[in-house]
Amino acid sequence: MISFIRSGFTEAILRQRFQALKYLSAQKRNLSIPPLYTPAKSADGDRLYLNNKETQKIFEIRTYTVRPKDYKEYIRFTEDNFHLRIKHSKLFGFWITELGALNEIVHIWEYDNHEHRAKVRDALARDVEWQTNYKNKVSAMWISQTNATMTLLPWSLITLPNKSGVYELQIFNMNSHTDIWDGRLKAAMELSSLKLKSANSVLVACFTSIFGPHNTVYALWQHENFDKFAFSRLQLLSEPNRSILHAFYHEVLTGYSKGLLPHKASPLQ
Repeated sequence: MISFIRSGFTEAILRQRFQALKYLSAQKRNLSIPPLYTPAKSADGDRLYLNNKETQKIFEIRTYTVRPKDYKEYIRFTEDNFHLRIKHSKLFGFWITELGALNEIVHIWEYDNHEHRAKVRDALARDVEWQTNYKNKVSAMWISQTNATMTLLPWSLITLPNKSGVYELQIFNMNSHTDIWDGRLKAAMELSSLKLKSANSVLVACFTSIFGPHNTVYALWQHENFDKFAFSRLQLLSEPNRSILHAFYHEVLTGYSKGLLPHKASPLQ
């Protein structure tokens, strides 16, 4: 009798295991590799859509570190001669670092695409006046040069300030893919823009990298002054919707902020 019960119990266990294996096998067959490209469902989602004319433009950010002993001379010489460079392509902005970095020059250039940039760089290499009267004289003042190309995030518009002020460049290196953090970044920037509006702060543009560091965001702000902005941003910490900021910063691997002053050659003042 006991042997019969044990036999029946064992058979029931085996049937359960068989059914479980059968279910898992069916599930495995139903799995499929997602396509590399998924058509857009909604413009409100987290996925990036680079299909409008504005986002096809590229922007190159160049950062030069100048020798401290040459810094003032570099600034002065650039004020007098940078028109030689500007005649070749559109300068978006030109700044000198005041906070977060020392003896740096940051400039952003706008191009139609990478091919347009290549043509401009080729023309500069053949411009004898530019090479002789400017580049050859200032290149000895540089310690280092870095650059990256960027594109506007699809939801970001360029807002040109109507007053002069100081600038902030936020640089975020993200720890995940754009599909994950883009929506959270948008929400955080919209909240920050709304709350900093009373301090006369403006989000000029928000970019993401193409060539250069991967998964990197460059957010350019203009502030009335550094102190007014700093106090207003501290108030964001007590914002009832600060969970929006927490969600974004959860995706940030490293973040850095530079305080910038516009150079006289800069279209953005």
